[in-house]
Amino acid sequence: MPSLVIHPASIKDVLSIVKVRLGAFTEEEVYGFIVPGESLYTSIEKLRHMWDKENFLKDGLEVFVAEFKAKVVGFIVYNMKSSDDNIDNLVVAKEEQGKGVGRALVEYVEELAKSRVVSVMKTDTTENAEGIPLKSYGFWRRMGYWDVGERVTTKYGFKVIPLVKKLN
Repeated sequence: MPSLVIHPASIKDVLSIVKVRLGAFTEEEVYGFIVPGESLYTSIEKLRHMWDKENFLKDGLEVFVAEFKAKVVGFIVYNMKSSDDNIDNLVVAKEEQGKGVGRALVEYVEELAKSRVVSVMKTDTTENAEGIPLKSYGFWRRMGYWDVGERVTTKYGFKVIPLVKKLN
């Protein structure tokens, strides 16, 4: 996507981040795949309260946004707080999905991880109780993440699918 700009988010981006998350998918599309109810990224108040400094949340997560024509069209949350470097959250505006925004955000964070001498990235997606994976599963596989073969059952009925990628 030409003229896509990715940069560290700031507290000024909170409203845009929430708008992107609220419009990225409907509750029906993710029913049975995610924790029901409000998330950090669907609440302006909760997200502002969790913001620490620069592009960091209070729990050590880093947030980056993708802008197209000065409008936030996606965001990614990167967890560096432990030895497990993880992509915690990736959301792209519905109208921008399939245009390379998610790929660009992931590649940006992967390059950042490499610069910090990280050799393995982890993320996850979910599958519903019937064993059908969320549509993001295919995206992560195309990005070179492999399914480690385990499923972690949640109290909500869906299962978490851990995914891993070796960075060169």
